[in-house]
Parts: sequence; structure tokens; C-alpha cells
Amino acid sequence: MKKTLGIGILFFLLISCGYLFQLENDEKLAKKIETELNSENGTIDFVKLTDFDWDSLIILGPYTTIENMEDKFNLNLANIRQNGIHYSDYYNLVVFLKDKKSVKIIELNRTLSSQQKIIKKEKSKFKTGEHGIINLTE
Repeated sequence: MKKTLGIGILFFLLISCGYLFQLENDEKLAKKIETELNSENGTIDFVKLTDFDWDSLIILGPYTTIENMEDKFNLNLANIRQNGIHYSDYYNLVVFLKDKKSVKIIELNRTLSSQQKIIKKEKSKFKTGEHGIINLTE
């Protein structure tokens, strides 16, 4: 009986660990970025607004399946799988990466043009364009 209970508790702990180490939306950074995008200038350079270590980013649009993006780009996104982007149409998920692993996420309103590509840190500049859609500057 004790052995069965011990195995049950161990199983529960292993399963719950997948939920414990999930990244959450950095609301402070998201607000800072949205303020810049809504400013008169309407441009943003992610390098200037971030103070953590990252080398690239990817923007996931609504209904994106995290596992598909992991396979497509050979990424490790295990710590954002429970985010909910795969069933939400309220936001785009900006995933900051370091060595192909997610290190920080922000949820931004849907005016950000989702990019199904990895964007290098040095090229992470965006500008508000027609109809308020925010696009990558080339």
C-alpha cells in the first residue's frame, strides 16, 4: 500500500513539474514596448528596450502550436508550452530566444505582424505601418 502511494505521489510530482517551470508574460516589458509602438515615432528597437541576454526572437500568431514551431525551427520551447497561444486569438506571443531556447515571453496585441521566422537580435526593429499593423523594418 505504501509503495503504491509513493509511486502515485512520485508520478504526480513528475507530471506537475512540467507546469511549474513555465515562463509567464513579462507585463512590464510588454507595456514598455506597446508605449513605444503607440508613440508619435511608432518605431521600436527591441535591443534598446531589453536588459536580459537573448540572441533572437520569434513572433507566434494566434492558434500557433508550440510543438510545430519547435519542430520547424529546431527550438526548445518546453517552458512555454502551457502558454495558451494555440487556442487564443487575443494576442501574439513574442518569444525571446537564447541558443534556440525560450528565455522570456511577452504577449502583445494583435496589431503586431506575426513572423514565421527567427529574427536575429540585431535586426529586431519594428515600425507601425498602414492600418496600425506593426511590421519588421528591413
